[in-house]
Amino acid sequence: MSTVGTLFVKPEDLGWIRVSAPISSFTVPFAREFAESYPFPPPATVYGILLSYIGEVNRRRFMGAEIAIALIGQTLPSVVIRKMRRVKKPDLNDPSNSKPDFQTLLTGLKFLVGVRRRTSGQTGLWEKVNDAYLHPDTVYRFGGLSCGESHNLIDEFSVLDWDDARKLMARDEVMLLSPSERGEWSVPVWVDHVGSEGTVWARASLMPARSIAEHVGVFAINDRH
Repeated sequence: MSTVGTLFVKPEDLGWIRVSAPISSFTVPFAREFAESYPFPPPATVYGILLSYIGEVNRRRFMGAEIAIALIGQTLPSVVIRKMRRVKKPDLNDPSNSKPDFQTLLTGLKFLVGVRRRTSGQTGLWEKVNDAYLHPDTVYRFGGLSCGESHNLIDEFSVLDWDDARKLMARDEVMLLSPSERGEWSVPVWVDHVGSEGTVWARASLMPARSIAEHVGVFAINDRH
């Protein structure tokens, strides 16, 4: 397991997107019988949403992209019970092959995503997202646009100009997920889908977005320290 440091950029140097999902869940790593959820989408999940939106199947295509995340208001958490199946005995009907698990769901999730623009004239992640938003007929993608688990679909994905994003971030209820070496949250920036050894983590804290004057903390998507 590795962790990454802190990066700060000017908020006007980011392209901004507003996203909402009626139901979502972002299971905290190492949760077992009780699948506790982060109250926000972690950076690795947000990066996956953006790749899905533009139809990109190679997740290394935009390695190094820098992403900011801000929650709009508070989500309403609830707990559901699910029957989870695990094959422990050859007889699939054996009671030991299923057990109840609890999962936290978030209702009415709304958040902002900031993606750093490229200044060199090259096409980066933000440029691809903005182009897909303006010209959706040019994008080849498959499946629904999900927020975390595949059945938790997104119902809003809107590109904002900086003035509109700034007005939103001035509201009291908007909280920025800011990288912080002493943050109370450990969030995945890059997920190792084969094992956990290659997963990259960052420490983060939630803080009022209106307190950010000149710089916003961003998460750099990378598979190494």
